[in-house]
Amino acid sequence: MIYCDGGSTYTKILDNHGRVKVLPTQEMLKDKTKWFDIATGHATKNCCTLYVNELIALAQGTLSLIKDDNFTVVDIGSRDTKYIIVKNRKVVGLDWNTSCGGNLGFTLELLGHYYNLNYNQLQPNKEKVQVTCGLLGIEKIFDEINKGLLPGEGVAKFIHGLAFNIFQFCHSPSLLYLSGGLTENLCFVQTLEQYCEVKTLGRDILLKGLVEIGKKL
Repeated sequence: MIYCDGGSTYTKILDNHGRVKVLPTQEMLKDKTKWFDIATGHATKNCCTLYVNELIALAQGTLSLIKDDNFTVVDIGSRDTKYIIVKNRKVVGLDWNTSCGGNLGFTLELLGHYYNLNYNQLQPNKEKVQVTCGLLGIEKIFDEINKGLLPGEGVAKFIHGLAFNIFQFCHSPSLLYLSGGLTENLCFVQTLEQYCEVKTLGRDILLKGLVEIGKKL
């Protein structure tokens, strides 16, 4: 079976040989013959046999991987953030944020390219900017940089604001499992660790959830 997590910016595909391929979603959509057995993500609704809600895929994937009875996991994509809370191996809470304050994975990528930043070398900033709105947060950073703040320090403040928002969005857990592209952003992970213990799961946890669903068919 072929599984696909078609995100807003990037698509992850698990093929019949157990290999994971990551490619831009626009590239995947150009192939009109592409068809998946089980898929999640808005970009795959019209090119799969079975479509699965992303929160269900997230829950199935984390439950298959994490052996804790109680935990919280958050998946941060390019344009949305979603979390689930598990108690006694049962999902008891979940939410999905598609508002401007949560649509920042792609924004961080743009800022990194614009200022030529390596997020795995960027040091976390103890200060933060309010990121209730991505555009207003970026405007504040630009203003501070124009006044002499180093670009890296400004973006690190932006990352701190994002990390704080996500921590509160997930009801301020003492331990947070992190899924999605930002698991590969060391500055973000280290910033989030100022508020709670963080364990990263990588960016293919939804694919793992689809595999678990496929086993039950």
